[in-house]
Amino acid sequence: MKDKNIDIVLVVLILVIVSFGVLMVYSASNYHAILMYNDPFNIAKKQAVFAVMGVCVMLFIGFNVDYRIFSNLRIATFIYVAANALVALLPWIGDERKGAVRWIVLGPITIQPSEIVKIATLIMISAFIVHFRNKLSNFWVAVGGFAIVGIPTVLVLFENLSSAIVIGAVGVLVMFVATKEIWYYAIGAAGAGGFVWLALYLAATTESDVPTTGIIGIIFPQYRLNRFRVWLDPWIDPLRNGYQSIQSLYAIGAGGLFGRGLGMSIQKQGFLPEPHNDIIFSVICEELGFVGAACVLIIYSLLIMRGLMIAINAYDLFGSLLAVGLVGLIAVQVIINVAVNTNTFPTTGMQLPLISYGGTALVVLLAALGILLNISKYSKIEK
Repeated sequence: MKDKNIDIVLVVLILVIVSFGVLMVYSASNYHAILMYNDPFNIAKKQAVFAVMGVCVMLFIGFNVDYRIFSNLRIATFIYVAANALVALLPWIGDERKGAVRWIVLGPITIQPSEIVKIATLIMISAFIVHFRNKLSNFWVAVGGFAIVGIPTVLVLFENLSSAIVIGAVGVLVMFVATKEIWYYAIGAAGAGGFVWLALYLAATTESDVPTTGIIGIIFPQYRLNRFRVWLDPWIDPLRNGYQSIQSLYAIGAGGLFGRGLGMSIQKQGFLPEPHNDIIFSVICEELGFVGAACVLIIYSLLIMRGLMIAINAYDLFGSLLAVGLVGLIAVQVIINVAVNTNTFPTTGMQLPLISYGGTALVVLLAALGILLNISKYSKIEK
């Protein structure tokens, strides 16, 4: 078929969000950077470097890497197994930070395997569905699809609940758009609801200072149950587990309609813990107000809508499924991050995609968006 250009509208939207992210990382981190590094630009400079690297990788993949090679089940399986192996080996090869083993350190480079396994799972489930597209109504084929999503979800769950939720949600989303068997997802929704109910029940009936044991202790250690407790009432522990939620709500409330002004946040000055990371949306609300936060969400919405247009007009089924998954990856992370910042969801570590500080997350996500751009290169969408 005739070769086309990548989707320029999508490129512009991505560049706008990434550029805004670097600006907000500087604004949110300058006070913290002065205290830690005696340089207000330290963290922002690192983010800018990661952003440039990520954009270059994105454009290279968008122009030069044919996404259709990933539809080969052998290639998809190799990527999937390798990514899951990294996650499984984390307890032995990972580096512990803040009480969690989520990173692999290779000299000056820090890799977070959970970010890589998100993309690997999307590639694998999309290739699996294409390979068995005429047998998706078969119960055991469906079980195989759910197993592909479930294995990395469980592996990541032990150290990173938020990433596990993203992998599970986006993987099931891809399966949902590919099949007509609604009862699969009714059972899944019931299971997710039961999971949340069990967490709330344990949070209400167990002592916060008594460790949980057995399989319950693995899935629901006390620090996770404490997050459910303070989600319902942050003021029961305002100086520890409820501290972040309270300070985040203060920041959002202080922003009002138009905000204090860019760089004028008070909460970032020692009140919000690491405001340039997961909690950066609160700083956006405080400095730019409701109007500024709404504009950010509108740009995300435009990016998601453009991605869905690419998915609808993709050249083949694999491209369509993979595009849906990549767009869902951004949408789910935005929803969780905003929900956590507004205390609509229990506190969990979830970055605001393309905006929050983080090298691996930014570069990997931009590389994934490069795949989406490559899908647009062969789609029927009007440029």
